[in-house]
Amino acid sequence: MPPGTYEIRINMPCCAFKPFVKDNVTVKNGESSQLDIRLEEGRSLNTYGDDPGTIGALMRNRSVIPRRPVPHSRDGKPDFSGVWLIGEDLYPEQPAALPWAISVQRERLENNLKDAPHTRCLPGAAGIPNIPTATTPFIVKFVHTSSLLVMLFEDVPGFRQIFLDGRQHPPDPDPTWLGHSVGKWEGDTLVIDTVGFNDRGWTGSFPRTEKMHTIERYRRPDFGHLEVQVTIDDPGVFVKPWNMNTKWDLAPQEELLEFICENNKAQNMVGK
Repeated sequence: MPPGTYEIRINMPCCAFKPFVKDNVTVKNGESSQLDIRLEEGRSLNTYGDDPGTIGALMRNRSVIPRRPVPHSRDGKPDFSGVWLIGEDLYPEQPAALPWAISVQRERLENNLKDAPHTRCLPGAAGIPNIPTATTPFIVKFVHTSSLLVMLFEDVPGFRQIFLDGRQHPPDPDPTWLGHSVGKWEGDTLVIDTVGFNDRGWTGSFPRTEKMHTIERYRRPDFGHLEVQVTIDDPGVFVKPWNMNTKWDLAPQEELLEFICENNKAQNMVGK
């Protein structure tokens, strides 16, 4: 590495380990340096089956992806139907938040996210699969038609719909947990525009406001993968838009389970 001062980050998937961050790591010319990296235990407390990252890795290892061309619908557009494993952003951009939002985030991290919406069976950021959150679903099923894309996931409320029929956002949307989503095609890329969020959800560990606006871009380069880019623009929280880039893996052998959240206890139940 060239001489200079660096920030070292290790982005860990979900819950087994905490992310590692170390600022002001200095590399001097002609000198060797050693950095002792210790990953602290995450919030899953090493409970078997309580780390979506670990379970996602097991699913990827057992997936058998057939060698086929990208399927297309009758209108000639790529068909995204299927069960997908949501990937992590391997090189995450650090959000530039306003001072008040940084203060809120710091307080939430210090109390181990005990007030996160999901602890009270509320959606939080569920349904917008790329928004980092303590409860982002790691598996999602797309049901894709020419006029509607439905996302099904194991979380509250369990579904999200994106209108592809050319409609516009309502002039005065009633704020909701998941907002109002419309999509359009730019070549083979589906662009999803969402507004109308309420201010009760979380963006990762940051707060959010009703000004939040997201743009998602979905592209299927081959049969087994989706390339997904997300931009979160919330001028009430962030100094500038926050961008994420992920790759999702097809999981044709998997299926969704019924998800129940009751009395502050969340559980997956296998339907008959």
